[in-house]
Amino acid sequence: MAPIADRLFTLKLQAYRSFRDETSIDIRPLTLLYGFNQAGKSTLVRLLALLADSLAPGAGPLDLRSPALRGASFKELGHLGREMNLSPWVTLVAPGSPADPTFKIQFKEDNGLVVDRLHLIRGPGGDKFKVELADIVDRAGNGMRGNYEGRYRGQDWNEPLHFDSLIPEGLPKDAKDIADAVRAALAPLVWMQWLDANRLTGGNETSAVRCCRPDGGDLPALLRTGPGAAVLAGASNWLAAQEGLGDELSLRSDPSGRHQIVHRAFGREALPLHLAGEGLRALLPILLCALWAETGDPGAPTMLAVEEPEAHLHPTLQVALFDRLAQTVRAGIPVVLETHSVYVLRAMQLAVLEGRLTPEEIGLHWVDQGPDGASTVTAIGIDADAALTDWRPDLFEKEQELAHRILDLRWKPQETP
Repeated sequence: MAPIADRLFTLKLQAYRSFRDETSIDIRPLTLLYGFNQAGKSTLVRLLALLADSLAPGAGPLDLRSPALRGASFKELGHLGREMNLSPWVTLVAPGSPADPTFKIQFKEDNGLVVDRLHLIRGPGGDKFKVELADIVDRAGNGMRGNYEGRYRGQDWNEPLHFDSLIPEGLPKDAKDIADAVRAALAPLVWMQWLDANRLTGGNETSAVRCCRPDGGDLPALLRTGPGAAVLAGASNWLAAQEGLGDELSLRSDPSGRHQIVHRAFGREALPLHLAGEGLRALLPILLCALWAETGDPGAPTMLAVEEPEAHLHPTLQVALFDRLAQTVRAGIPVVLETHSVYVLRAMQLAVLEGRLTPEEIGLHWVDQGPDGASTVTAIGIDADAALTDWRPDLFEKEQELAHRILDLRWKPQETP
């Protein structure tokens, strides 16, 4: 697969959940999101999954059925802090020359979800298409159609737009060219696989959402055909190279006919995965989806977004998993990780120093929440020597602090009165 650009696209959001003020994040071949609990990291990952679902035909301008919303209503997507704002903006910026194409959309509730405003811009002095909803909305399924009025290239514009998905039909030519450039930059999102933090594979064969369910539970059924055998063989080889993880994965059917992944550990009989430890069960959906993506199969993921890849894993395995995902990035599959792991951070720095990844391919971000409840994102610079710019030096010092306290207490009884 051909290498991918250093910056795939930029995502901006405003008045969306905890993000009150406009916040920007560059999505790169490898994107890492760090921050304290409840800071807003998962909100960003799940917004990517929501946008991926909203690009599908028939989804409407924002797919409120998306599993990424976890059942939230549209009113629960706006900023609910002290300065409430229930009309969120989402902006998508594609890399471009001589100027970045920009797609900016605002949603609101008006007897159902509607697109209130739409801006399409190519650079500060380029083409501008800025319109707002001016008439009664017609609905067909999840889609909406309405008359919009505003300005286009310095002239008044008043025409209908149809939102069968996030990007509408009915745009004038130059505005459509901008939208098409943004759509092209979002291509990895079209078949993005989001894996949530609660991925304990159980073999449930309900129909897949995107490539597989967010918990990976339907992977046994999905890997029966196509490149499934090669994916399982690759996963078996990787597991065999890790200490204590066993050496073989295979598929079989249980007495009810439901497909299962079977795991064989060294010196033990093969057992269905639901009897394995939680570390292996949390690891396998990530590993299998990464290997599946690398096959280029038409149904395989084109991008991975993983919450807490380190969940239930020993530090040695956290590093090994990161190194495996770095190979996925090198194969042209973008990866987004929402994580708390210092081992993932150090493995990333080592990958830069060893030349397996470049700083330009990595977006490292610190997500924080202020005392007023508003979240912010700080982009962390990565130098050629893997030094981090604007990274708080105290973020991963807790282990050292505890070690010093232990040593102090050990030496205290030996002190001479």
